Amino acid sequence: MKELHYWAHWFHQLAQRIDTGGESWLVEKAHEVDWGPKSPFLLQAGKEAIDPLSFLYTLAQRAPMGIGQTVYDSVASCFELDTAPDVRNPEFRIFPQPIAIAAAVFGKQGAFNRSLYWGLFRQSIGDTRRINSSVFDDALEVPMVGMKKLTHALFLANPLSYVPSDVLKTILDYQDEPYSIEDHNGFTRALDKVKETYLGCHAYEINWFIWNQFSSSDPLINKGSRFFHVTTKQGGFEYWDNFLQDYIVFTDRVGPNVAPGTWRTPTTNSDSINADYRLDQPTRGDIILVRTGTSKGRAIGVVYQNDYSEPKGFNEDSRIHVSWINKSDAAFSVEDAGVPHVRKFSETRPSATTNYTLAAFRTGYPDTFKVIDRLSGQTITPESSLDDTTNTESSLDSIHDLNQILFGPPGTSKTWNTVTVAVAIIENRSVRELKTIAEQDRQSIKNKFDAYRDSGRISMVTFHQNTTYEDFIEGIRPELQEGDSNAESGDIRYRVSRGIFRKIAMRAEDDPANRYVLIIDEINRGNIARIFGELITLIEDSKRIGEEDEARIRLLVSKEEFGVPSNLHLVGTMNTADRSIALLDTALRRRFTFVEMMPDPNHALISSDAEGVNCRLLLQSMNRRIAVLLDREHQVGHTYFLRITTVERLKEIFLSRVLPLLQEYFYEDWEKIRAVLGENRFIQRSDPPQELVAKGLVDQSHAVFEVLPEENDSWLDPQEYRSIYKPAGGGGGPEGSD
Repeated sequence: MKELHYWAHWFHQLAQRIDTGGESWLVEKAHEVDWGPKSPFLLQAGKEAIDPLSFLYTLAQRAPMGIGQTVYDSVASCFELDTAPDVRNPEFRIFPQPIAIAAAVFGKQGAFNRSLYWGLFRQSIGDTRRINSSVFDDALEVPMVGMKKLTHALFLANPLSYVPSDVLKTILDYQDEPYSIEDHNGFTRALDKVKETYLGCHAYEINWFIWNQFSSSDPLINKGSRFFHVTTKQGGFEYWDNFLQDYIVFTDRVGPNVAPGTWRTPTTNSDSINADYRLDQPTRGDIILVRTGTSKGRAIGVVYQNDYSEPKGFNEDSRIHVSWINKSDAAFSVEDAGVPHVRKFSETRPSATTNYTLAAFRTGYPDTFKVIDRLSGQTITPESSLDDTTNTESSLDSIHDLNQILFGPPGTSKTWNTVTVAVAIIENRSVRELKTIAEQDRQSIKNKFDAYRDSGRISMVTFHQNTTYEDFIEGIRPELQEGDSNAESGDIRYRVSRGIFRKIAMRAEDDPANRYVLIIDEINRGNIARIFGELITLIEDSKRIGEEDEARIRLLVSKEEFGVPSNLHLVGTMNTADRSIALLDTALRRRFTFVEMMPDPNHALISSDAEGVNCRLLLQSMNRRIAVLLDREHQVGHTYFLRITTVERLKEIFLSRVLPLLQEYFYEDWEKIRAVLGENRFIQRSDPPQELVAKGLVDQSHAVFEVLPEENDSWLDPQEYRSIYKPAGGGGGPEGSD
């Protein structure tokens, strides 16, 4: 977690360096930066366009580009900053990134106001960090500037203090009182309200949590979230500073004489306590309540990653990584209700003796718990126990193929559906049956999935270009020798490390009465021959352990004999926009069953009336054209349009998701992109400069295309979206009706 916030400290350092250098210095440095082969408009417009906010926003715009890391490294060198953040990793750059075709400067030719934005910038990073309302509102009046763009730039200048307006709006949509964020007064009121909820948190921490909660395909807090509590005082030491600064929680010792996976408390060896003392239980989205003793609350965090689960396991350096959503102290007035003080970590739920902790935190952090209740559907501690429908009979005649791949265009719920498929496999029920249940009660299926995963019967891995045999099967890993007199000299030893596939295969072989599932997300992004190696043959149905043609091999590293059990199912996902099935590894193709998942414009969560726009017809019309102009494997997925109820949200989706996807699909062939959009106003076509035509440098057909600026009113005009499925003079098919 700590490294994920490095960008914020780097940007803040850059802003302070700009403040110290001054106006002429910034102009000079901006020209020294290696911006790549194409100079940004910031430099093309002249020195009057180079103010701090325009510079920072232009820099943010470069992050997702192919030249992004070069630009950031150059800025670090020119401005004498610490090492630049790794902007090649999207997870490391959770900050506003205007699309490549957006206007990144504040103003337009002839309407720049450099002194205004220098004043605004210096107020934003000053000691008081309070911006004069008239200066703020004057800035909003400048052409090419809006609330979202302005607050994005302020956030980049001072990520410790300012939360972008669109993030504030997302948060306040889940609060009781509606807020209007149209001017300085509305912005500061919203900012103050949010900071009251996320007490003690920096703006970049709030932004990170909200992005992961609402923009990620895997939100943090959900109806399956559980509560755990941990004390900062352990074994005579106080660990609060470690927790706070490194975004982690942990306990101080491993019990050497306790069964694997359990921890010994410092004052007792009670088996009943050890049985409940499991740090591997929390999963992503669970909530950690941090306390000192029984009378003082320290913080509330949401689990982001748990090292105590695979792959690290129970090691002394394992940690539970959290996103803090409240970092303020709270004094509890709840009397001690027979709390087992020796427990440094355990789950807290209404039926447990530790219920006092949950009650105390709800009393001490009421605003934060309002958010938790809202996001979790006010389901505090849902039980994850399996119901009586679980099929555990010894006969494992399955209605599911052992190896299958869900494939289709991006945004068609492939990864989302693996949850249902995995549960269906383990319980030997039809996917159709569980999908029907999920439509009414998705959380019940997710709870089962989480329970099976926690018990080790489901594992997940995502393939990428660097995934190797060593990651998947086994390999040799170095480790520092401990307890050795030469350890201080840096001596290392090498051990055989088992990969995720071998681990779950071994669990399945040891438990033949139950089914196991390994989900391989993005299976086509990995080098299959490199990852599976000689084991690709062993996953065939007939080669599984116990079958007539059972096959085992001796592994190259450990020299141990290995086979794939018949109760282990492999479920992969594949984005056909990345690689066609026709190009997929032949060895993989003939060993897997392929299940196609295409866009569903009639999905129940796609609105037929989002402020007058029929999103179902819109999606259907775009995909009909894409299938003809390109192919059916590059359509737009329906998940992009789920839960859209306003034109404002449609605008956001088109600017951030749909247009970039179409640019990627058509390699910026703008004529075809315009055709997909029904020739509406979003893409403007103009003739080439006549002086170039006259000189014979281009012909008259060489058109110039521009995407409408984000601030253009057409993005909020329902008619522009309706024209996608009802083009002028159009008729038949989905365009013909509303």
